[in-house]
Amino acid sequence: MASFKKTVEETLWVDDRYDGRIKIYLESEEDVCIFGDHWFGAYQEKLHFESAENQEKPGDGGCRAVINKVGVASDHKIPAFGIVDRDTLLADDRHDLFWEIDDQRFHQARPYGERIHVLRRWELENYLLKAEAISAVMSPRKLRPPIPQVSCIDLLDEYAADLVDLTALTTFKMAEKQNTPSTEFGKHVSGAALCQEIHDHLNKAIPAKNYEDLEDDKAKILAFAENETDSVEHWNKLSRILDGKKALSRICEGLSKKHGIASLKPWGEMRGPLADKIASMDLIDIELIELMKSYSKP
Repeated sequence: MASFKKTVEETLWVDDRYDGRIKIYLESEEDVCIFGDHWFGAYQEKLHFESAENQEKPGDGGCRAVINKVGVASDHKIPAFGIVDRDTLLADDRHDLFWEIDDQRFHQARPYGERIHVLRRWELENYLLKAEAISAVMSPRKLRPPIPQVSCIDLLDEYAADLVDLTALTTFKMAEKQNTPSTEFGKHVSGAALCQEIHDHLNKAIPAKNYEDLEDDKAKILAFAENETDSVEHWNKLSRILDGKKALSRICEGLSKKHGIASLKPWGEMRGPLADKIASMDLIDIELIELMKSYSKP
């Protein structure tokens, strides 16, 4: 049985060589959908977007699977690149690079080699946190006036402080090699109540621990947008380093409650519509545009 499986795998690699396209490995099927279906379909004659997830075990993918797949493809003489989330660096104890604010120095490091691109932002959801796109998706769902809008000022005023607290909790627990809280953690509280919930969570998860590093991480997060007075740039810089899924989840939940739009609440279902709007409004991040151009060059 094992030899049969190996023969099938070898046949697939031969097929890939004849395909002629460059493989781009991503962490999940959702990422493939956004890259291939929503943003970079025009490149699919040259690029083949593929999930590194184990097809027999959905969800069994992630950064390590991407890195491994690129290595195996290289062994089979298949041109391939991989794209991994920035938070991979935390999991691999590359803390100094994770907290690097300067984008040029960040990319020059290439911690996983020339063929693995580490995203400038925490994860793919962070590239969906565009106020204009959120407004464009939200507005048609409100049947009665006033038509709701959201700006970067709104995102900063209503969500940023809580998201900094939640992100610091994630980075702190990753540094402690602990499982991080679910996306839904602290979703229904804010401000001091959220801080208390975080404190209670840590007391239970890591009792008798000094939590000074948690405050240090908050300062590091805020440093990504330090001294930025323009609200658009402030949100753009800060949102690089926020826990992306928690950010998208919390924003969708908050806007759903504020404007009475139930369809915004399932944040996972918002990824496709947001990706579509970002593409149609020419808001795809320049980092990703330049990356696809570089991959598709002869």
